[in-house]
Amino acid sequence: MMLRLSRQTVRHSWPPYVGALVALAFGVALLTVAITVGAAVELTGRDAGLTTEERLQLSDLAALFGIMSGVALFMAVFVVGSTFGFVVATRRRQLGLLRLVGATPRQVRLMVLGESGVVAVVAALVGCLLGTAAAPAFLEVVRWKGLLTVDLDMPAPWFAWAIAGPAGIVVALLGAWRSSKRASRVSPLAVFQEAGLERRRPSVWQLVIGTVCLGGAGTLLVLAHHLSPVFALVMSTLTPEVVVIGLYCFGGWVFPPLAGLLARPFAGRDVSARLARDHVRTAVRMPVALAAPIVAISAVAGSLILALSFTADWVTALDREQLATPYVVDTGGDASVGDRLAGLPLADPRVSVVVPVGADRDDQDVDVVDPATAPEARGMRVVKGDLSQLDHGVAITQGWSSDSGVHLGDKLLGARVVAVVRDAPDLYSDVIAPPALVPAKYRDTVPELYFVDPGSADLPALLEGTDAQVLPADTWIDQMDAQTRANNNLGLWILIGPAGLYAAIAIVNSVLVGASQRRSQLRAIALLGATREQLRRMALWEAGLVGGAGLVVGGTVAAVSGWTVRAATSADVQDQPFTLPWLPLLAIVATCVGLTLLAALVGSRRIGRV
Repeated sequence: MMLRLSRQTVRHSWPPYVGALVALAFGVALLTVAITVGAAVELTGRDAGLTTEERLQLSDLAALFGIMSGVALFMAVFVVGSTFGFVVATRRRQLGLLRLVGATPRQVRLMVLGESGVVAVVAALVGCLLGTAAAPAFLEVVRWKGLLTVDLDMPAPWFAWAIAGPAGIVVALLGAWRSSKRASRVSPLAVFQEAGLERRRPSVWQLVIGTVCLGGAGTLLVLAHHLSPVFALVMSTLTPEVVVIGLYCFGGWVFPPLAGLLARPFAGRDVSARLARDHVRTAVRMPVALAAPIVAISAVAGSLILALSFTADWVTALDREQLATPYVVDTGGDASVGDRLAGLPLADPRVSVVVPVGADRDDQDVDVVDPATAPEARGMRVVKGDLSQLDHGVAITQGWSSDSGVHLGDKLLGARVVAVVRDAPDLYSDVIAPPALVPAKYRDTVPELYFVDPGSADLPALLEGTDAQVLPADTWIDQMDAQTRANNNLGLWILIGPAGLYAAIAIVNSVLVGASQRRSQLRAIALLGATREQLRRMALWEAGLVGGAGLVVGGTVAAVSGWTVRAATSADVQDQPFTLPWLPLLAIVATCVGLTLLAALVGSRRIGRV
C-alpha cells in the first residue's frame, strides 16, 4: 500500500524530484560509460600484439573513467539527500495527517524510501540508455585529445547495465535514508502546526564528524612548511573535500550568520534586502542546502586550480635551478643526432621508456641515463645515498619513494636503490637506471632530448640537415611550462566537469524547491503589506546573500589549500614564480552566481502568484 502511495505521490507531485532524477541519471550514465570503457579495455588488452606503452595507456584510461564515475555517484548521494530533505520538510503536515489516520513510523519511512526508489528506477533506465549511447562519443573525444591511440573492442551493453542500474538505485536509497528517518519522526500533531522552528544546533554525530574533519585540516595547515611538495599537492586534492564535510556539519552555525553579515550594507536601504536578511539569519535548511554545493565546487575546483598552477611554478623553478646546460636539443626522432653530438664537452641523452619494475611487475616510466653525464647535466640533488654508484644501481625520486614505499637499499630492476634524489619531473622520471639494468629490447630507443653544452662548437651547424631543433634552455623551460599547464587544464575539465554539473543541479534544485516550500510564509508577508515586486526582490536577495556566503567560505578554503601548496613548494626551491589563474577562478564565481540568480529569478515568478 505504501509503495503504491509512493508511486502516486511522485506522479502527481513530480517537480521537487526532477533535480534528483537528473543528477542520478547522469551518475548512472557516467558509470555505464566507465564500465563499458573498462570492459573494452579488458577485451582489447587480451591482444598480445599491444606494446607496453599501449597497455599503460589503456590502464590509465580505465582509471580516469572510474574516478569520474565515482565522483558522479558520490555527488549524487548529496543531491538526492538534499532533494528528499526538502521534500520531507515541505510535507510535514501531509506526513502528520498520515500519522493521524493510523500510519506507523515504519510505513511513513517505507513511503519516502519508495518515492526515492521510483525516482531511481526511472533514472537508472534513462542513465543506462544515455551512457551506452555516449560511450563511443566519449572515446572519440579522448582519442581527439591524444589520450588514446588504440582502437577498442566494444562489449555488449548488458554487462554495464547490470552494474550501473542497481548501483544508481542503491545510491538513491542511501541519499534518501536520512530523510526517511526524519519523516518517520513527524508527529501526528504536525497537521495542526502552521509553522515550525528549524534546529540550528548540530547533532552529536555532526559535532564529532565536523570536529574531526576541521581539526585534521587545521593540523595540515600548521605543518604546511614541513611538507614535501608532492605530498602537499596530494593533500590539496583531498583536504578540501574533508573541510567541506566539516563545514556542512556546522552549516547552521556558519552560513546563516555569514549571509546576514553580507546583507548589513544593504538592509538599511532596501526593505527587500532587510526581509531577505531576516529570513536567512533565522532559517537553516535553505541556506545550508544552497550554500553546500557552492562551497563544494568553489573549494574543490579552486583548490585544484591553485594547486596545479603553483605546482607548475615549482617545476619551472626546479628546471631553472637544476638544468646545467645552456641548450636543449629536441631530436625529433632522428637517430643520427647522437653521433653528431658525440664530440661535445657535454651531451646528455634523455631516454624515457616504460618497463615493468619490482616484484609485482608494475609498468613504470624509467629514465635510461649515462651515469657519467646525467647527474652533472641535470643537476641531480641527492637526498640520500650516493650517485657515484649509479653505474650498477638505481636512483629514485623523493616523491616516488614516499608514494611507492621503495627506499634506499631496496631492490628494483634487479639492482639496489643506491640514491634518492630530489624531484624534477621535466628533467628525469621517478626511476633512473643505467642501460645495463634495462631490458635489451628498450636499449635501441632513440633519445627524445639531449641536454647539451657545446663549448666552442657551432651547434646549429653540427645538426644541419637533421630533424633536430636547438632550443636555449630558457626557451625549452618555457615550452615545458606551457605544455604542463595545457595538460593540467585538460585534466581539470575531465575531473571537475562532472562535479561542476552536479553542483549546478544542486544549486538550481535547492533554490527552486526552497522557494516552493515557503508559500505559506510568503502569504503572511504579503498580508502584512509586501508587494509582489518586493517579494520577488527578496527571493533574489536571499539567493544572492546565501550564494555570496558560500563563495566566501569556498574561496577561503581554496585560498588556504593553495597557500599550503605554495608554502611547501617555496620552501623547496628559490626564485619560484607566482602565477595566479584569475580567469578559471573568476569563471567558477561567475557560474555559481549566474546559476543561483537564474534559479532565483525563475522561482520569483512563482512568488508573484502567491
